[in-house]
Amino acid sequence: MYIPEHQYRCTIIRGKSQTDMEDLLPLYANIVHKYCPCEENTFKQSARKQLSKALFETEAYDGLSDSNQKTVDNHLTEIAGTLLGLYYPKSEDNNVMMVYESEACKHLVDHHDFPMFFKNLCLNFQFPNGAKWINFVKEDVENHLNIKPFCYVVALLYHAQKQNEKVLLTKQEVGYYVLNNLDVLQGKIPCEIVYNRIIEDRKNKVKRDKLSGSKDWQHIKEQFNLLELANIIESDQNYLWLNPSESQAVSLFIKKNGKVDFDCYKYDFTSLDDRKALLNDWRAYFGVFNKELEKIQTQFTADIVLVGKEEMKAQGGAYKSTVDLGDEGEALVCRIEQERVRNYKERLVNKVLLLGKTKGLGYDISSIEADENPKKPEFARYIEVKSTKRVTVPSFDKNWGDALNITAKEWVAAEQYGEYYNIYRVYFTKTKTIVVRIKNPYKKAETGEIEVFPTIYQMNFGSNVIELRYDK
Repeated sequence: MYIPEHQYRCTIIRGKSQTDMEDLLPLYANIVHKYCPCEENTFKQSARKQLSKALFETEAYDGLSDSNQKTVDNHLTEIAGTLLGLYYPKSEDNNVMMVYESEACKHLVDHHDFPMFFKNLCLNFQFPNGAKWINFVKEDVENHLNIKPFCYVVALLYHAQKQNEKVLLTKQEVGYYVLNNLDVLQGKIPCEIVYNRIIEDRKNKVKRDKLSGSKDWQHIKEQFNLLELANIIESDQNYLWLNPSESQAVSLFIKKNGKVDFDCYKYDFTSLDDRKALLNDWRAYFGVFNKELEKIQTQFTADIVLVGKEEMKAQGGAYKSTVDLGDEGEALVCRIEQERVRNYKERLVNKVLLLGKTKGLGYDISSIEADENPKKPEFARYIEVKSTKRVTVPSFDKNWGDALNITAKEWVAAEQYGEYYNIYRVYFTKTKTIVVRIKNPYKKAETGEIEVFPTIYQMNFGSNVIELRYDK
């Protein structure tokens, strides 16, 4: 039986605003990718140092106030670790606690698709889970929770929108009838029944308690925010609806609805070892990447904005196709460069060459300086394109930061070509596409303006070191 009045406050960790979440995500992921795997105390020390520098402009974590130390630790443990699942702890055979980078974090670092990351998070999330204090987990288990809330919400919105009248549900309705309702959270109520009850109550003008304030509303709002960061839903002040460009992802969410993957019920809450195991096992599970997502491309349609010393808008819009993210960015920058050179001298447009498929160069596009170097306009400009996708527009404020991967060939080219080597960073967002230019990154690394560190070690060896050989 479905009783809407069976209200149950089922919380999740409080995150940041959507823009802050995406602004901070590269910082979190970069820290985890840089230091993991490593011993837990070493990881905490290194991560605290990096976060203190980013948030408070000092590496001296120990010198921060208690309040600021608490802020740093919240970013590290609650948000980066527990909410986002970027890393997880694991006790090794020698009883040393290690910290490992999650699959989801590695996929994010490799592919730079923020909405994909949040899709994966939403697909993995469930009630009950190990993202709470153990006593709250115990309470959820005792109340027989059994649901993937994000998948359920998507299934409900899909059901509403496929009706002849294409009904839109309000945030308050989804919050009250679904995310705060014990019967639904127990996984017992099909979304069709919930939908019918909402419509019936609308017709009968039934008034429900309004969810408001941080206690009643914050945990609901957080879940909507995560679904928007996943590019699955859209909203205004009152209503929610599915993003029409994400039909493949929506189908996957509906497919996953009703199936809870992590079993919180197998643990003995009277056992300290089991309680610890539940929390650690959850963290390891939560960071797993869903391979089914690899076939799904995040798509936006947006205007192009080139950000530099002189901001200018390019003509028209850019449709994001299903091609590889790197190819999208290279094609876009090539068009921007062609237009820039054409405005200088039409005959020189043929100097702009897209070379991304040519291996070993260390850059994607060969162009010329044109009007940006009046004394040497036909000198070559070498451009490496790095692209990412995110829902919100980067803030670019003083605390903002980003990270990208540079190959050895690209870094050699950066040193070789110096002031004529540029990195064009492309941000595909929901409302606009922004391109920023970083000139002479090698010099900026030497002066400490940017940080570059190796993440892969190449080992070269000869036959003289081979101790054993198998021929099959």
